[in-house]
Amino acid sequence: MIEIHIKNKKAYIWNSKDACTIREEYRIIGNLVGSHPKAPRQNYQLHLPLQLLPEETTLLVEKGVAILFNDDKPMLPPIEEDVQKFHESRKRSYEAQKELQLENRKMEIQNRKWEIIEGKKAKRMKKLKSENSTMAEDAAIDEAALEAEAEREVESMEITPIPQSSMQVQIFTGTPYVSESNRPLYSNWGFPSTHSELLRYRVFKDLWEQGHFLTAGGKFGGDFLVYPGDVAVFHSFYIVKCLPYKQKMSALDVVAMARLGSNVKKTVVLCSIDDNDQLCYTSLKWTGIS
Repeated sequence: MIEIHIKNKKAYIWNSKDACTIREEYRIIGNLVGSHPKAPRQNYQLHLPLQLLPEETTLLVEKGVAILFNDDKPMLPPIEEDVQKFHESRKRSYEAQKELQLENRKMEIQNRKWEIIEGKKAKRMKKLKSENSTMAEDAAIDEAALEAEAEREVESMEITPIPQSSMQVQIFTGTPYVSESNRPLYSNWGFPSTHSELLRYRVFKDLWEQGHFLTAGGKFGGDFLVYPGDVAVFHSFYIVKCLPYKQKMSALDVVAMARLGSNVKKTVVLCSIDDNDQLCYTSLKWTGIS
């Protein structure tokens, strides 16, 4: 089940695998709202958590693929099984890091082998020369023997593994240790609850079932933007605006929306629920005919 966390009546996904799953398998995009761990002082490339639209959350719950957790309530104390799982995970991580550190250190020594040998040989040569004062004794120093001795010393170097207190600790965005039964569920999601929310959800669900990708459309003055494929590959084709069926619109409003769509190369679609409880779609497209 995809884990959705509700905080202040807003839905978030903290698990990176869940964020990928809803995009790849269910065409749910969401919106990243967290700061990037490696660049926290910028806001053009964001990170987890992934915030979902209310329509996206309701659709996933309705499809039976998501479970809601209440992050407004404190998490219950961990059970013994979760504590044991935590310690085992830390132990496996330390063993893996220790082995990797030893391999990297051996590789580093091999890559710098002759540099280390030359350094040790030069150090021994300097020591011998300081102990022997005559030129004849200096000439008697066997450089080949010194090099062989330094090489044997390098080959037998002992590598000290990293202590467990210095291991790297992964900071998870979503905890993998706490079982679902130990976290409070969110039982009163209640979206949609008004006529306007019902209209938005029915439009969202209908377009989604037709195979489209949808995102929030506020930056273009609409409720949703509709894409023919993944938003990373395609531009949106439609700006969806949800309106009551009998709401009156002035000619100026119609022209403004049509010209907005024309300027951004999209078609504006007005969506309503008629008296027969059927969805109605009306497209506006600026033709430029005077």
